[in-house]
Amino acid sequence: MKTILFWGFLVILFTGCKKSVVHNFDGQKGTDIFPNKIGDTWLYLVNDTLVNRSSEDSPFAQYNMTVSVIGSIELPGGTKANVWVYSYPAGSDTNYVFQTQDTIHFIDVNQNVYSTFVRQYIVPLQLHNSWKYSVPSFQKITVDSQSNIKVGQYNYENAFHISGYSGLPDATFEIEEWVADNVGVVKRYFNPDGMAIDPRHIISWTLVNYHLE
Repeated sequence: MKTILFWGFLVILFTGCKKSVVHNFDGQKGTDIFPNKIGDTWLYLVNDTLVNRSSEDSPFAQYNMTVSVIGSIELPGGTKANVWVYSYPAGSDTNYVFQTQDTIHFIDVNQNVYSTFVRQYIVPLQLHNSWKYSVPSFQKITVDSQSNIKVGQYNYENAFHISGYSGLPDATFEIEEWVADNVGVVKRYFNPDGMAIDPRHIISWTLVNYHLE
């Protein structure tokens, strides 16, 4: 209920294609295959479409979201994680991000099963690799192609295309991403079409600029 009310507030507040101020980042590649250093920052343009099963209206909002790695924390059991904050006009969300062996985990600080930010990656990314994008999940996503892609003002060579479904039978979502080595996620599409929530938010990210340590 808290999640539904939050997203409802966001759409009411920002329907009408509003944008926030664009920051001046440098767009230089990082040294890590999947960047996760304190000080790393990404700026995304977000398109957010509200879909209500009981209405034909589909309100649309557009805004900027800044993703920042602001510090580190020790989780129960001694696991060290970096703190990622997703800041947008209506508020912010926080993930703890850490790696175990070949898996990078994004954990919602509130353990929200409907979070749009929780996910995991098997690195290094390789064609045809499959894994559970969220845990738990009864389906897998797949790295199905690799190609050059232009997003905004930048060209990304050999970016990986990831697609598929994840989640539980009553909380399924479609995911599609383009991930570039040494940069991170450059485009993202999230559609909670199988989630037992109403309204649903279909969300896409487009990377505008970034700074990596």
